[in-house]
Amino acid sequence: MYYIAIPACIFILNYSQPARAELYFNTQSLRLDKQQRAEIDLSRLAKVDVQLAGEYNVDVMVNEKNVGRQKLNFFACENHLCVVINPMLLKQWGVKMAGIPALSAFSEDTPIKNIHDYIPDFSESFDFEQQRLTITVPQALMNNSYRGYIPSSRWENGLPMLFSSLSLTGSETKYRQAGTGPTSTQYLNLRNGINLGAWRVRNYGYLARSNITGTSWNSMQTWIERDIPGLQSRLTAGEVTTPGLVFDSLNFRGISLASQDEMRPDSMRGYAPEIRGIALTNARVEVRQNGNLLYQTWVSPGSFVINDLYATSSSGDLQIQVHEQDGTTREYTQAFASPPVSLRKGVTRFSTTLGEYGFKSAYLAARRQPFWQGEILHGVLSDTSIYGGTILAGQYHSGMLGVGQGFGQMGGVSLDVTHAVTRFADHHQTQGQSLRLRYSKNFDTTGTDLTVAGYRYSTSGYYSFDEASRNYFSQSVSNNPVKNRVQVSMSQTIGHLGSLSLSAYQQQYRGNHKPLSRSVTGNWSKSFNGISVGLSQSQNRSWHSNRMDNITSLSVSLPVGKWLGATNTTLRQQNRMTRSTNGLSSMTTMLSGTTLEKNNLAYSLAQSRSRQAGSRTSDSSALSLSWQGDRATLNTGYSNFYGQSERLTWGASGSLVVHPYGVTLAQQLPEGSGYALIRAPGAENVRVRNRSGVATDRRGYAIVPSLTPYKENEISLDTASLADNVDLITPSRSAIPVREALILSDYETLVGYRVFLTLKQHGRPLPFGTLVRAGESSGITDEKGQVFISGMADKTTLEAVLTGGKSCHATFDSNNPEIKKSSGLLLATLECQS
Repeated sequence: MYYIAIPACIFILNYSQPARAELYFNTQSLRLDKQQRAEIDLSRLAKVDVQLAGEYNVDVMVNEKNVGRQKLNFFACENHLCVVINPMLLKQWGVKMAGIPALSAFSEDTPIKNIHDYIPDFSESFDFEQQRLTITVPQALMNNSYRGYIPSSRWENGLPMLFSSLSLTGSETKYRQAGTGPTSTQYLNLRNGINLGAWRVRNYGYLARSNITGTSWNSMQTWIERDIPGLQSRLTAGEVTTPGLVFDSLNFRGISLASQDEMRPDSMRGYAPEIRGIALTNARVEVRQNGNLLYQTWVSPGSFVINDLYATSSSGDLQIQVHEQDGTTREYTQAFASPPVSLRKGVTRFSTTLGEYGFKSAYLAARRQPFWQGEILHGVLSDTSIYGGTILAGQYHSGMLGVGQGFGQMGGVSLDVTHAVTRFADHHQTQGQSLRLRYSKNFDTTGTDLTVAGYRYSTSGYYSFDEASRNYFSQSVSNNPVKNRVQVSMSQTIGHLGSLSLSAYQQQYRGNHKPLSRSVTGNWSKSFNGISVGLSQSQNRSWHSNRMDNITSLSVSLPVGKWLGATNTTLRQQNRMTRSTNGLSSMTTMLSGTTLEKNNLAYSLAQSRSRQAGSRTSDSSALSLSWQGDRATLNTGYSNFYGQSERLTWGASGSLVVHPYGVTLAQQLPEGSGYALIRAPGAENVRVRNRSGVATDRRGYAIVPSLTPYKENEISLDTASLADNVDLITPSRSAIPVREALILSDYETLVGYRVFLTLKQHGRPLPFGTLVRAGESSGITDEKGQVFISGMADKTTLEAVLTGGKSCHATFDSNNPEIKKSSGLLLATLECQS
């Protein structure tokens, strides 16, 4: 009987529609006697969306775009709730206030009811069950914005916090050689930080301990930083590195202001060409590359410009289709190439740095050279970017000027020249130039992607800032400044035969012997039916040893778990053979995979056999385990090296976060991400969707460690992991954190029993449609007086609102022996007393 009534009750509780008029219910269709039909109260069902006026925390959708969660006031109007809006909110939502003269008389914080009286064709709809406000504004009254644009007013600096993200590792090694004692080492790496408003304080350091060298502490870097949203940049002060926009990145102690590409919408990051065309009618425009749809928009008659394509491959033809309103389609092709240094038209990136070079460098300990560095890049035209920079120091100054140019089907080129003047401690002065040329091209017909081919040549008097600082005290004590450098990186698809890749690098230094360093690596790979095969060849030559090493490697990976039909585990066998020119050859077989319910236990077992030319073979083995928990990662391993030594390793990593709500343990907090503090009081061990190993602690708190900064992140709790006595009002929240902000993701919980009640008065079921309240929970009875209530305490008083403004009360007691339990529900029959 109960199970027949449950679907009907749920249907009643969830039934809604956007109609403004009252609904009519034919009570003759209900199986009620004459007295029940007279007592029935359908007023709450006939009036759609009837709820109490007041303040609600709702998700706001403007023209189908989520603009965040906000607390808004609602008032009763025509049997539903209408929102109270002020001009400041409209401005934040992207409404073009200059286009609405009727609102000019109001101040920004003036609450306005019936906003549709002031904005033509404005509409609103409030879904009370989902706590979602949907607003529609004519597109002509909205500010134009790039795809993915999120105003900085919605970025969240997050909660104050103090954290320490740590990694502890250790090893114990025993040697079989007589006279060699065991070694024991431990390392504690720490990334510590404080968040206070928009400010961040960070420190990197490590503690090392060994039974041979003792214990030492080293603080590597300490700095403070904050975002400057108006400039889309970040201010940093302390021991950090330069951004490296056009010059090589340098360690320094000082202050820096640099633009941040991650603050821009995705459609303005990287490089993509500007597309122009003409539409004859209201038309749909599609942009495709290699048959894939990249972009679609609707344009008005006349000229149009598309400048917010997402970044595409380095080059290749774009097919533009204009679908006119009369059914005709026009198509044309635009070739483009992304230069190695390129920005979209109108975009600027910059950095300015002032400080001392080399904050942790032994060779600069005697002289820390003050310097100023400036860098700038600007997209001048759709295919043209210019860039440059300068470094000014007491004994060194340089300037760079360059241009990046796309040539369509011919590829893209970047060319820059740097002039530098260096003065040494003996007052000797030298100057020189460095020329750098880079080229990139994607060959559509062959599938070849030449990512970058670069060449740099420097004259004899040229020193980079790093080289000049190294050689300051004596030009003769040379660290072999670079004369020229060549590098190539390319890939090639060969259809069903797999893919090839090649990377090559050669650098020649100045000096009496003209030393040379070289590295060439080629790879072939192929995957089919879960099997992966790879062949690689590498050649390396170091300038100081002048020795050439060649290494050949063949690897095969087999999906053993799939072949065995494993469903809750992954298992692969990897076989690798290598051979080098120094006579060393080896063969390794490894089994690896993951297991447990969440696949959070990783394991591997490896066995190797190697042989040096002219010597006997040697065997080695290794075993490792790694477990990722809700708040930490643990690992251990054992290895035996050729029978000469044994090593036991172990490690643990995690984070401790102090915040306004207490202390929470978490997985390691990645640098540069955003973080979320989940707060769901009473909801213990609830998993977070799509976040491996993250679950709430006994208080209902958890840290989500990897959010994308400056982007909208959906954080959802897995309702299937809720305990029987816990319900969530809304299981999903969104957050837009700035870099390394801790965002509060607050979830309203109902902790208590889930109860299916049959309420009676004078032995008869309460009338159909009676509103029943129990604290924050409520429900409406069906024709049998049955109602579902969640979040009930051990002892709860219920109020039933009857017709004529009367009410009756009933008491629920979980210790009542007459209460039955079924599938997590408590089933009870109560008498309602007036």
